[in-house]
Amino acid sequence: MEFKSINTNYMKKSILTIVARISVKEEYTAFVKAELLKLLDVTRAEEGNISYDLHQDNENPNVFLFHEKWVNRELW
Repeated sequence: MEFKSINTNYMKKSILTIVARISVKEEYTAFVKAELLKLLDVTRAEEGNISYDLHQDNENPNVFLFHEKWVNRELW
């Protein structure tokens, strides 16, 4: 059996993916959605950002999901 070493330089430069789930009370859904939408352009313009997407659950509109990708953890 042969083992190969792991290239740690690649690991240091790997993409960081973040998934954040946000649940809100029904009476705050419209307000929270409006505030979350304000974050999109500002965050997408940050150095190191690859993507920053907001999703709203089709079955439960009180649940939001951010899916983020960054060049690396240092730029997050």
